[in-house]
Amino acid sequence: MKKIIGIDIGGTSIKADLYDENGKSFQEYREVETHIDYENQSNDILDQVCQLVEDYQQTHVIDGVGISSAGVVDSRQGSIAYAGYTIPGYIGVNFVETIGQRFQLPVAVENDVNSAALGETWLGQAKDLSSVVMITVGTGIGGAIVLDGQIVTGHNFTAGEVGYLPIKGQDWQNGASATALVRLYESKSGKNQQDGRSFFTALEAGDPAAEEALESFLDHLTEGILTISYLLNPEAFIIGGGIFARADLLLPKIKAALVAKVQDERFLPKQLLAASLGNAAGRLGAVKHFLTQYPLQG
Repeated sequence: MKKIIGIDIGGTSIKADLYDENGKSFQEYREVETHIDYENQSNDILDQVCQLVEDYQQTHVIDGVGISSAGVVDSRQGSIAYAGYTIPGYIGVNFVETIGQRFQLPVAVENDVNSAALGETWLGQAKDLSSVVMITVGTGIGGAIVLDGQIVTGHNFTAGEVGYLPIKGQDWQNGASATALVRLYESKSGKNQQDGRSFFTALEAGDPAAEEALESFLDHLTEGILTISYLLNPEAFIIGGGIFARADLLLPKIKAALVAKVQDERFLPKQLLAASLGNAAGRLGAVKHFLTQYPLQG
C-alpha cells in the first residue's frame, strides 16, 4: 500500500491529508491558515507546504506528494505560472524542485479546479465519464475541462479560465458568481452584509427581491453554460461551490432555463450534476494527477 500526501492550497487555508493509491484517506487531515503578507506582497506557502510534508514524514513512509493550487499552474514544471492579487509573490514558486530536493520525493502539481474535476471523475459524481466540464461558483467562476480522462490545460495552462468569458457584455463571473448573486440581492433588497445563507433564507420566505436576483443570476449562469456546451458537448457538466449546497433548489431551475434557451436538447450535456466530494475534491484530484504522472510500481 502506497502513501501519497494530497495538499490543496487556497488563499485562505492549506488543507492536507494522506491517501492510498485508491484515494482512501488514512484520516490524517491537517489544515493551516495560509500565511500571506499583503503589506510586503509576499507569502510563506512553500515553507508551509514543506512543513506539512516534514510532519507526515515523521510518522509515515511517504511515496509522493500531489498538490492542488490556486492560480495558473505549469503542471509540467510543477510551478506557479500566474497568480492574481489574492496571493502576492506566488508567481514562480516551484514545488517540484524544492520538495524534490529537500525530501527526495516525486511531486505533481495542478490547478485547484482542474484537480477538483479530476477528483470528481475519479471518485465522485462523474466517475468513469470521459468528457466532463466542471465549474466552481464562488467569489468568481473557475472551470476545468476533462476530455478522454485528461485535463485540457492549453498551451499557457489557462484552458478552463471560463470566468472571463464575455457574457452579456461583461466577464461571466461578474454576473454569475455567488458574489454577484449576493450583491444583486443586496441592491434589490436594500439590505447590507448579506451572504449565501441569508439569501436562501429570504428566497424560501418568498422575498421578491431574492426571487428577482435569482432569476438574473440564472440567466447569466445558463448563458455561460450554454456557450461551453455548444463548444464542447460534454457528457456531464458539474457545478460546485458553496451555494450548490442548495443543488436541490438550483439544479432543476438551471436545467429548465437551459432547455428553454438551447437550439435543440442534443446540444446539452447528458447530465447536469452538483459536485459531490466537497473540499476533498482538490486533494483527491491532486493525488490522481500524481498517480497519472508517476504510476506506482509494486
